[in-house]
Amino acid sequence: MGKVITETTFSPVQQTVFDSFAKDKNLSQKFYFTGGTALSAVYLHHRESEDLDFFSESDFDNDGIIKFIDNIASLINTRSRVTLKERVRIFELVDDDKNLVIKIDFGYYPHSRLKKGKRLQGVDVDSLIDISANKITTILQRTDIKDFVDLYFLLKKYTVWDLLHWSQKKFNMEIDLVWLASGFLKVEKFDYLPKMLVPLKLSDLQAFYKDLARKIGDSFLR
Repeated sequence: MGKVITETTFSPVQQTVFDSFAKDKNLSQKFYFTGGTALSAVYLHHRESEDLDFFSESDFDNDGIIKFIDNIASLINTRSRVTLKERVRIFELVDDDKNLVIKIDFGYYPHSRLKKGKRLQGVDVDSLIDISANKITTILQRTDIKDFVDLYFLLKKYTVWDLLHWSQKKFNMEIDLVWLASGFLKVEKFDYLPKMLVPLKLSDLQAFYKDLARKIGDSFLR
């Protein structure tokens, strides 16, 4: 059993949703909590994150999820709209003015976790090692400042070689170092940061990735 935790940096709406999810044993025993909000609210407390991501290693039907979302929408006085994207059901809960209140994702993620994570209110939370492995692959699949920020703080705890090892072990794939270095340099495209809970300058973030890309380049030129 993973370490039980009690303190998070959830917003009030996130806490309401998570409380309801934890009480729904049909869902909370099948899905685990992961993604940027798990990383920030449970582990690093470094930035604000709005989405709640729940993944399952086995396939699932929609009935229980739809019922849960309908109950949440009623509880926080919102309406839901759903998007199906590959193996993920994305639910956006909006208010009467169509402003997004919270986004909740339920995904089928058929990759075994490398390590047991923590537990929050009886819900499994993805481990830092698994989130790290996911992040370094995600940063090559999309260009989102939140991923660069998350990876920046993860790389204060682990080395990039740790993350590459875990990613290869989890996904049975080897990341091309030239591709990775090129991906890191995309941080130059951004002129803003997400809402931070700890100090971080964009210039420092960009300098960090430029230096990391150079070090990776040096490693395969030796």
